[in-house]
Amino acid sequence: MTRYLPAFVWLLIITYLSTSPGISLPAFSLFSADKLAHAVVYGMLVVLLWFGHRRQRDLGKYWGISVFLGATLYGAFMEYIQATYFPGRSFEFDDMIANAVGAAAGWVFGKWRFG
Repeated sequence: MTRYLPAFVWLLIITYLSTSPGISLPAFSLFSADKLAHAVVYGMLVVLLWFGHRRQRDLGKYWGISVFLGATLYGAFMEYIQATYFPGRSFEFDDMIANAVGAAAGWVFGKWRFG
């Protein structure tokens, strides 16, 4: 179970950053530094999960897609939590897209490197 510790710690960091007070910027821009940061953070989460699971002989037919979907859904959940419970934060659809793009990139990298 300790092989998943880096992924768990990273998930805690994502949760902390997602629930910290911030400035809401409603302008839509998929190619900003903020969106790149979202993509990198969620891509790293997926890579760390691949890293933790790499010693398994049989990853299962749907393991990679499950990790991608799990990270993407967690990103959407964090957007909802921000908008619902944290003043000054908002639900941003483009952040969810960046999260999903990062998770997909992490999946591709993990499959190439560890799969």
